[in-house]
Amino acid sequence: MQSSFFDSADRLFADVCTPAIIRQVEAGGDTASLWEALVSAGFADALLPESSDGAGLTLSEAWPILFCMGRHALPVPYAQTMLARAWLQQQGQVLPEGSITFAPYQVVTHDDAGLIARAVSFGQTSDWVLAQHDKQVWLLPVRDAQATPSGAHGSLDADLHWSESTAKNASLGDWPMPQFRELLALTIAVLIAGAADRVFEMTLGYANQRVQFGKPIGKFQAVQQQISEMAELAFSARMASEMSCRSETWQPAPMLAALAKCQASQSVARVTAYAHAVHGAIGVTHEYDLQLYTRRLNEWSRAGGGGAYWASVLGEQALKSGETAVDFVRTALFAEP
Repeated sequence: MQSSFFDSADRLFADVCTPAIIRQVEAGGDTASLWEALVSAGFADALLPESSDGAGLTLSEAWPILFCMGRHALPVPYAQTMLARAWLQQQGQVLPEGSITFAPYQVVTHDDAGLIARAVSFGQTSDWVLAQHDKQVWLLPVRDAQATPSGAHGSLDADLHWSESTAKNASLGDWPMPQFRELLALTIAVLIAGAADRVFEMTLGYANQRVQFGKPIGKFQAVQQQISEMAELAFSARMASEMSCRSETWQPAPMLAALAKCQASQSVARVTAYAHAVHGAIGVTHEYDLQLYTRRLNEWSRAGGGGAYWASVLGEQALKSGETAVDFVRTALFAEP
């Protein structure tokens, strides 16, 4: 996994997105300086073709960058922005300044009440929302929305409400198929994988430093068992997210995105439970950084559909294919002849 992209992205995000900044944003602080520092690195247009002043990277090449965003729990939708800008460019749309998130679910329109998007991931720290209801797609400015926080403590999700006139002006037209479900699933899955890697790293380090009964607690068999299971779960999420980014373009394969979100979401409960078990009471304190990542993991496990939802999508497609399980994996997931 180590590459020039991983190394540069990991250093950048460590410098510009410290735990102190995450706390500041969660408390309602401004994200302008953070976003400016992120955009100056040039990753926002990494998936755009060179003819559009992008880097021309494929999704496979960009995966380490997305993974590092999860490792540092970026409180802005940088991963979503990369794919959103690629989608907008492909559709011939004007690319807006600022961050963009997706709202493929719980979008409701009313003739007299405008447009409402509920539980929008990163709704509190986004500049724009790419939303879809039935066939219609909008690019909606968050500054013109009435925003209501919709998550638990520290959550960045929000319910967003736009007037009828704003929604009308923000319409991009109709698309016959859902456009953003798999894009949101893939970005969240990779963020989960990165955050799980960071949580495992923190837990292993703590277990090797915390001394009890004259030796590090990592020497005790029960703790070793928990850390070993954490390693398996974190690595499975990482493998699934990396496989979901196997693409020679910016676009993911829909069923691989479903697989990644299913596996990543299902790993979260045990990863966070083991992390807090090893850390003991200190892990849930406000001053200790672990809870910044485990809270985000629990939020992301549900965002864009949980493990059960995406497992049902995979199962439905497998049944519709009429193929054996092996052939479905071979052809539908990995596009083998």
